[in-house]
Amino acid sequence: AVVSTQSTGKADDYSLFKKDSAYSTSKTFLNAHTVVLARELEGSGIILNSCCPGYVATDMSSHKGHLTIDEGAVTPTFVCTSPTTSGNFYRECRRCDWVSGEYIDPPQ
Repeated sequence: AVVSTQSTGKADDYSLFKKDSAYSTSKTFLNAHTVVLARELEGSGIILNSCCPGYVATDMSSHKGHLTIDEGAVTPTFVCTSPTTSGNFYRECRRCDWVSGEYIDPPQ
């Protein structure tokens, strides 16, 4: 499995950056690229997804995040070990639309 770490495009996303920033633009590109590459790799046995680890207390967030590093690792670990389909975006261990931030899967 290949997993890239991203952010959603949701207005109340965890990102501390303005929506027109290079950071937000690059994350949008990576989310879209995940979908396109997953389609190209369909049938190859490679599973490709992306996820948002959440607002983690790290140097990048000036340690303001509400999740510990261990808590922030939960979703990326889940995405590396659980999904059997490609081209999806996960947040809080659930598939969600990376543009709207709305969940596709029900809570577990």
